[in-house]
Amino acid sequence: MRKLISLIIITLFVFSSAGNSFAKSEVESLKIGILSDESTLNPYTYQTGYPGLDLVSLLYDTLLQLDKDNKPVPWLVKEYKVSDNGLEYSFKLNDNIKWHDGEMLTSDDVKFTVDYFIKYPKSRFTNPLKNVASLTVENETDFTMILSKPDPNFLIQPLADVPILPEHIWSKISTPDSETNAIGSGPYILSEHKADQYYKMTANKEYFKEAPPIQEIIFPIIKDTTALYNALKSGEIDAISSNISPELVSQFESNPSLKISRGAGFSTTLFQLNSEKYPMTEKPFRQAIDLAIDKKSLVDIVLLGFAEVGSPGFIHPSSPSYNSEVKTSFDPEKAKQILDEAGFKDNNGDGFREDQKGNEINFTTLVHSNNPIRIRVAELISEAINEIGIKNSVKAMEDTTIISLMWPDYDVSKGRNFDMGVFGWSNTMQLFPDRIVELFYSDPAIGAVNIGGYKNKEFDALSDQLRTTFDETERQELINDLQLMVADEAPIITLYYQEIVNAYNPGKYDGFVFQTGKGIINKLSFVSGERSEDAAGNNSNSGGESKSSDEKTSNDRNSVKENNNGILIFGVLIVIAAIVFFLLKRKKKSNDKDDFDF
Repeated sequence: MRKLISLIIITLFVFSSAGNSFAKSEVESLKIGILSDESTLNPYTYQTGYPGLDLVSLLYDTLLQLDKDNKPVPWLVKEYKVSDNGLEYSFKLNDNIKWHDGEMLTSDDVKFTVDYFIKYPKSRFTNPLKNVASLTVENETDFTMILSKPDPNFLIQPLADVPILPEHIWSKISTPDSETNAIGSGPYILSEHKADQYYKMTANKEYFKEAPPIQEIIFPIIKDTTALYNALKSGEIDAISSNISPELVSQFESNPSLKISRGAGFSTTLFQLNSEKYPMTEKPFRQAIDLAIDKKSLVDIVLLGFAEVGSPGFIHPSSPSYNSEVKTSFDPEKAKQILDEAGFKDNNGDGFREDQKGNEINFTTLVHSNNPIRIRVAELISEAINEIGIKNSVKAMEDTTIISLMWPDYDVSKGRNFDMGVFGWSNTMQLFPDRIVELFYSDPAIGAVNIGGYKNKEFDALSDQLRTTFDETERQELINDLQLMVADEAPIITLYYQEIVNAYNPGKYDGFVFQTGKGIINKLSFVSGERSEDAAGNNSNSGGESKSSDEKTSNDRNSVKENNNGILIFGVLIVIAAIVFFLLKRKKKSNDKDDFDF
């Protein structure tokens, strides 16, 4: 019996040790496949909003951070206050924030960053900062921003969007667009980048919010989606940044070694028109193209239902700012009638229309060659446009070539050289409704992503009113009017918002956080204390107050501790059950005949 008691004590000790070991376990290396090279991953050189900017966010920090429900929460700053008039923002940085090279991050770096982005414009970051009238540094951790006018979106953009730059490095850089350094304060350090092959990041063990849970993240660049999927299924990589193609979802769901994470996507796929090129300059011509495209059919046939039909007013139907009066239309016969009435007719009988002067119309639709879904969408759109008599063909090209034609140097003021294109905006374009202004305002300084060159004085006037209106009811009325105008003018045709379907190997890492509208490849998935229990797209908002970052970290640590205690208790129960079974077995051997039922 004494031996038995000793065995129990030893076993309990073993389980206790195992529980402690589990609590401290870390992932040594994780491989996440991406589709394209994102250049040198600093705030001036990254290529795409997703996953490019999300990779940048692993290297750089922002003052605030969007949580999984896209609500801004403190990050570099541990607290902030906003004056009653909405003009003064007071901040206090967290203590002991270090840059990757060991230098301290201070309020001076924040001031430098604001000044630098104004001096060397990067449209995404510069435009929202122009409202900062002054930034006063009180000490190393305290600073104050004064705005020229109240901004209802200031916490989201720029505060939760602009990466803070190290002054001691960037003060020596006068050509930021060609800069290769990526030294930030983020949870990971870029240790290696081989162009068109991979990125390698190592954990920043000095990170102010606790060392990250993954020691090394490798991002192999696999430009072919089929090869990317196969690499995940074969175990060569552990997760992928891209969406799973709808027709393959069932294959991944039935794979026992993989886990699927699904949720609403705010990324917008659209048919972009060059509104500077005749006859796309003509409203009836644009309207006819819009009416010719069956958006629901695209969702049903190409996306197999894994998407929501696009709103003609651009703003996502789930947004609180969505105008329900905006309706999607599909009427090819009406499209033909509009073209006839506008003077676009088939005068030579070849089945395709000429313009009012008898000139041939023959357009090319550009599409990204690494996106099979969009290629198929482009083909179906081309067929639909041909059906109403507008001659059109599809040309698939690499990302960099597409950008050079549609958005050269990511600067809309440099013009454009394309007819039409299947294009997309990442989820950040849906974070707040004012971004509709950036999409269609005629002045490039304001319409920083107006890649179609659309010009409309009435739209500009309404936008100017919106930018100076702070009453929420009045703002919503203006936003509604802007959506109706975009739907009527059709400078773009919003096609769909694809549902996010991510896949990963939970056996390697199961700490992913599904961020609404984006998916699992985001900063929250790769920092300690931010992991959720479920990355399966369960993003309902409880409606409670937002917790501070420190509170969330503490709660998550408690959750991990409780889980580990549960594992320990479960292990103890198993041991006790085994011992009881052993004792009963011994007793049973001596009394078998007494227990036998005749």
